Amino acid sequence: MPGRRVSLGRPPSQSLSGDEGDIDFKLSQGSSDDHSNETFAAIALEFKATWEKNLRGRDDKIIQTTQKELDLALQKKESEIANIINNMETTHQNFLEQYAILEDKKRKITAAIAEAQEELIPLALKHHQANISLGHEVENGQLEGMALIKSACQSPRDIAQELGTLHFDC
Repeated sequence: MPGRRVSLGRPPSQSLSGDEGDIDFKLSQGSSDDHSNETFAAIALEFKATWEKNLRGRDDKIIQTTQKELDLALQKKESEIANIINNMETTHQNFLEQYAILEDKKRKITAAIAEAQEELIPLALKHHQANISLGHEVENGQLEGMALIKSACQSPRDIAQELGTLHFDC
């Protein structure tokens, strides 16, 4: 019974005189003690029940408050994780786009190199054939020059022989 104050102590003793007073006091006190004990026990049980109810209510309130705080913290962490995942996905998407751009540039460069090689092969063959042809011309020119030098060297000998065979009469 909340709100009511109950005195847990015994009522002050009254002074009685004579034998009758002692008997009456003892009887009334015994009966009063039983009644007081019963009242005290009932009040103690009620107090205990109220106390346990208050404890349970307080515990329930603490649990609810803690659950709310946990739910809020969980929601906050979930949103942080969702933001991190979104940032990761955005970064990955940007990476894929940049990678695709670089791969396209690489393919264009590779294609340009392949086209240049296609043009260079015939030019290289033509240049090689021109070098071979020029080599033949140089070789032929060297042979003609050597032949001319040989004949030029042979001519003075022939002349010297001719002159050596001539006799001058003087």
